[in-house]
Amino acid sequence: MLPARIDSAAACAVAEGIQARCGRSLTLDARQVEFAGALGLQVLIAARRQWREAGHAFRVTGADEALFDICRTLGVAPAHIGAGPEEEAPA
Repeated sequence: MLPARIDSAAACAVAEGIQARCGRSLTLDARQVEFAGALGLQVLIAARRQWREAGHAFRVTGADEALFDICRTLGVAPAHIGAGPEEEAPA
């Protein structure tokens, strides 16, 4: 499960937790996320890209409209972090 805040203070721990699951499909639960900063979103974008290149699924589930709004405010399609329809995001 992702933490309530994915900000610069949490980004390293989130990245380490994600990397510990490398090599297999991964689904992250975003129901608790209340805030995500640019660095936090970058962690998710990079992880999604790495998983796709390795041929594994990477999904963020349980994201609510608040997280989608944060993504849009920062110019990131929710699909780029693994949330929302895949067809919105190029590989």
